[in-house]
Amino acid sequence: MGLLLPTAIFHTLLPNIFSAEKAVNKQISFSIARDNNYDAKVYDMALATVHVIIFKVKDKKQVILWDKVFDTLQLKNYPTSANALCQTVNVKNIFDRKEKLFVTYIVTYNTKGSVMQLENGTTVAQGVKREKLTINI
Repeated sequence: MGLLLPTAIFHTLLPNIFSAEKAVNKQISFSIARDNNYDAKVYDMALATVHVIIFKVKDKKQVILWDKVFDTLQLKNYPTSANALCQTVNVKNIFDRKEKLFVTYIVTYNTKGSVMQLENGTTVAQGVKREKLTINI
């Protein structure tokens, strides 16, 4: 009787250890808004473009899953956070244990030909099915 219980537990756990991982779907929501007041005349010629990329990495191989460049707007024409530009992307078939999911965004500012780019982003953690990201202009 002493060996029967450990053997039963081992045989119950064994299929779970070697079972194939099931793919999951993840939802990434982001909002784009200005966090400063750009109504002053000095900002009249200042523009910004937002580029968002969602990609996964598996075995050091990067695969782009979603890529969008939003329209270039004058800084003062970007909405405030109360009226932010919002987008939700559903990413399907992610193997959480084997793949890492990333969201990167690049904001390109252009003022009378002077260009500056700022890049930022986040990693969608294993087990997280919904991620929210705020992009401030």
